[in-house]
Amino acid sequence: MGTSVISEAPFNLCQDLCHISPEHDIGSLTLGEAYRLFVKDEQSAIPLQVWLLENPNSPIALPGNVDLRGHDCIHLLLNRGMSNFDEAFVVGFTMGNCDAVKERHISSFKLFSRFFYPATFRFKEWHLRVFELGLMYGRKLEYRNLHLENFDPYFDMKISVLRQKFGVITDEIKLIWKTERIFLKA
Repeated sequence: MGTSVISEAPFNLCQDLCHISPEHDIGSLTLGEAYRLFVKDEQSAIPLQVWLLENPNSPIALPGNVDLRGHDCIHLLLNRGMSNFDEAFVVGFTMGNCDAVKERHISSFKLFSRFFYPATFRFKEWHLRVFELGLMYGRKLEYRNLHLENFDPYFDMKISVLRQKFGVITDEIKLIWKTERIFLKA
């Protein structure tokens, strides 16, 4: 298995990196290159409700919380863009990969993300299905607690190499993405 180019379709990185999907593998980029093309939000743009549950500086953050830079790096490792579906998958993955997460944390996150997040950040039922897929994939990885990783030393490394280091397999990401598409049609 390992990483592979998933599609030969034309893909304009400068315009489309926020909309990446497993169809357009970015593994040939360094983490730093991808990060510079990907990052759009400043920490100040994150709503308080999201910050409270997901930021390590919050006194009530849920286990698996990660700072915005680390969160964005995990997006890139997982080849996910910035839609609510992508956010749901990445947060699910991060929580699933965290050894300290309990069922009550997952239930709390689902409740708050569904009913108390601001409208543009709020998850619908189908987003929570994708969250569950991320949760399962995060639990599956042998490399644990990726949310604690300092990604700065890896900015000169290719994403494909980092995926190998952390056990993220491109073919599995592609399969999960296809499963997600099936769920969304149901």
